[in-house]
Amino acid sequence: VSYLEIYNENLRDLLVPLDDRAKNQLTVHYHPKIGTYVPGLTECLVTKYSEVNRMIDYGQKTRSVAATSMNATSSRSHCIFSFHLEKETGEGKLKQTVRAHVNLVDLAGSERQAKTNATGDRLKEGAMINQSLSTLATVINKLASVGSKSTKDFVPFRNSKLTHLLQESLSGNSKTVMVAAISPAKSNTDETMSTLRFAQTCKKIQTRVVKNQDSRQQVINDLKAEIERLRADLASGATGGLRDSVNQELSEETQALRKKLEEEQATIEKWEHQRALALDDMALTMEEIANEMGVDPNTPQLINISTD
Repeated sequence: VSYLEIYNENLRDLLVPLDDRAKNQLTVHYHPKIGTYVPGLTECLVTKYSEVNRMIDYGQKTRSVAATSMNATSSRSHCIFSFHLEKETGEGKLKQTVRAHVNLVDLAGSERQAKTNATGDRLKEGAMINQSLSTLATVINKLASVGSKSTKDFVPFRNSKLTHLLQESLSGNSKTVMVAAISPAKSNTDETMSTLRFAQTCKKIQTRVVKNQDSRQQVINDLKAEIERLRADLASGATGGLRDSVNQELSEETQALRKKLEEEQATIEKWEHQRALALDDMALTMEEIANEMGVDPNTPQLINISTD
């Protein structure tokens, strides 16, 4: 899993301790085979729901929020929680791996300065949020119109970090679901209608889901063929000195990889300890709130934790 936020068009790693985030400069890259990715972004291995929930809880409590006239804890950034799933099926030589990549996106809401009364940094943050949402709306409109035209229009995915990261989720081999937050207040009628029109446009996007399945047997056969080729080269014309040179090179590479693995493991353990300490100093989790209230955390409920 990985967790990042887009704050003023800058990427921040939410799974890195707060003291180390300034050192971690992230950028978006695109590869024709693996798609969009962020080099240097922290990826944590998880095997159960409690571990995933702990990562989400930590990132949620350390994301950028600030008070405005409309919301005391207004989100000042877009957040993307991503996880890669792998499932093995079959046995023995017939093993196959099914892969999936899921993006959970929390978009900051559009803002009007007349209502938020934002100034200074808050005004700049609101402008950057609106700019990225406008780019997202442009991309959505372009993708929605593709299905009704014989020719394809240029889709400006790279005009924003948000749309660049979500390129695979919005087009191609994907299935996209959007939940729109609207307000029943009369003063927010314009925003509500705009959100509903945006959601209606999203429904027109056409994507095609393909099963991401890899046959492990093919990979094994390729590796076996490569090993046999190397053995034949060594046995036919390779001298003892060449064999020793190959062995020494492999030994050096193994030691370098082992050292790198130990360093990364030490960093992971350090960050995990810092995350645990940080969570102890922060607000209660939803599970802890449920325990304090004496209710089942798996039962839907409404809890008023505001003094007013």
